[in-house]
Amino acid sequence: MNYYRTFLLLFVFAVQVAPAQTEQDKTEAEIINVQRTVVAQLTGHEPIKGKKKLTSRFTNSERKATADFLFSSLKDIGLQPDKHEYNVKDKTGTIFNGLNIFAEIPATNGSDEWVIIAAHYDTVENSPGAVHNATGVAIAYYVAMKIAQLEQRNKNFMVVFFDHWKSNMVGTRVFAKKLKDEAYKVHSMHRSDYIGWDNDEDRAIEMLASNLSLESLYRIESPVPIYKRTVATPESRFFANFGFETVTLTAELKNADNSPFVRQSEDKYTTVNFKYLASTTSIVYKVMKSLAKE
Repeated sequence: MNYYRTFLLLFVFAVQVAPAQTEQDKTEAEIINVQRTVVAQLTGHEPIKGKKKLTSRFTNSERKATADFLFSSLKDIGLQPDKHEYNVKDKTGTIFNGLNIFAEIPATNGSDEWVIIAAHYDTVENSPGAVHNATGVAIAYYVAMKIAQLEQRNKNFMVVFFDHWKSNMVGTRVFAKKLKDEAYKVHSMHRSDYIGWDNDEDRAIEMLASNLSLESLYRIESPVPIYKRTVATPESRFFANFGFETVTLTAELKNADNSPFVRQSEDKYTTVNFKYLASTTSIVYKVMKSLAKE
């Protein structure tokens, strides 16, 4: 009798927990399915258009092809992307022609606040740039797609892919200035980089947030360890210089759990841990969804 009672209790317990596990697995599979395609095309693992494959996102022609791909990809998920073209000269007289790609996702309540979800898309020469930074692009792309599907958004959102990271982050600089010049009321800017390598399989991330409120949001939504990053990145500083709040997410650099192939020819699609990428993406989306409700 006790045997049957125990069996029944175990069966009931299994039925109760199975739906939650199945839903979590389903969500992870959905994220991975989307992001595998994005990372594969950005890294030349699969054609970006027709039979054309990228070797890196460094040359003018390949950065242009990447920008066109990102523009089309945002259209494919129902957004209305725009191109921010710039032609600027640095102190040495070097001229930079570039293209940031962005799309606005309007609030449903008339809010004038903006949350920026960002990543740079270019690479160093001869690097496919999988972990650095096709993964960051994949996070921003997926999160933008999901935010656009929300029935209620109490803030405006904007997804932006920066050009010219390699060239002293010119794309980030001029876009931050554009937001300031056009008087955008920026609530915060959130960017991801290096999210694709997880050697110890703990899915931990590193974070630098400009205020405690933003830091707390991520810690509340994160089921994995979050280590505090101690060194500010230039991209974040450019936004901070205009008074904007920022969040930077990276791999677990604190414990040297980052890809050894970054900025090299071996930074390929096949080195990306897509479960880790999906885990971090899920955290970012939950934070954005929380901000959308505020």
